[in-house]
Amino acid sequence: MYTNGDHIRLPFHEMRRCMSKYLSKSATKRLPLTTKRAGKGYYKGKGGTSEGRLTSKGKFIADPLKKLQLIVPDLKGFTLKPYIGRTVAKSPPKDQLSLGAGQ
Repeated sequence: MYTNGDHIRLPFHEMRRCMSKYLSKSATKRLPLTTKRAGKGYYKGKGGTSEGRLTSKGKFIADPLKKLQLIVPDLKGFTLKPYIGRTVAKSPPKDQLSLGAGQ
């Protein structure tokens, strides 16, 4: 929070802009989109983690300490098997042709 004499000013990312009946139509278009202002079926999300901050000019600055870090286990000696659907034939196509021709 910033204090300027008697006024308290919040940082840009903490400011809340609300709808007012006195705002012009062009001003209401620039407000953040919410589920109340959007059409049916609009889903805003669950509120993911912030990986940085916005400057007063609206530029995003990424913080490397807030970035998602994935910890992947060592996969040496682990044989991965691909998922195969039940409808796929058990023999390769060239073997199927030789089996079908012999009948």
